[in-house]
Amino acid sequence: MGYRDGLIAGKEASAQEGFNTGFKQSVLVGYKWGVVRGITSVLASLPDGVRENIVGPLEKRERLQNLHHSVQSISSNDALSIFHDSMLKKRSELPNDHTKGETLLEAVVDEDLGSTQLGSFVEELDLLLQGSPVIKVRLQPVV
Repeated sequence: MGYRDGLIAGKEASAQEGFNTGFKQSVLVGYKWGVVRGITSVLASLPDGVRENIVGPLEKRERLQNLHHSVQSISSNDALSIFHDSMLKKRSELPNDHTKGETLLEAVVDEDLGSTQLGSFVEELDLLLQGSPVIKVRLQPVV
């Protein structure tokens, strides 16, 4: 194997490692965001009578409609940017000695989305659907 072959192999390995890390950081967030977008879209498209049976009182239906509008106002690119900004913020809040026995990925991903804008949408949907006799949502993917 020559010098160039070694450089190319090194670049490929580095790129793959970066992809793997980014995927691990974002897959759960993307899953939850997709669940929120999907459920709010479906519920918003139902007739009022059906939505009332599923969601419940008028106050909850109005909150659901507001959540739907908020979620739909954020594009996929905007959601990615929000996620990226939250990751950078969490990274800057970590103590400098976090690398001892723990990777940056573990330190950042272990925290929940709750403190982010995307996380607040997940929490809001979860609150709205609690007690619904019809819909049971699993926000954690089945492993």
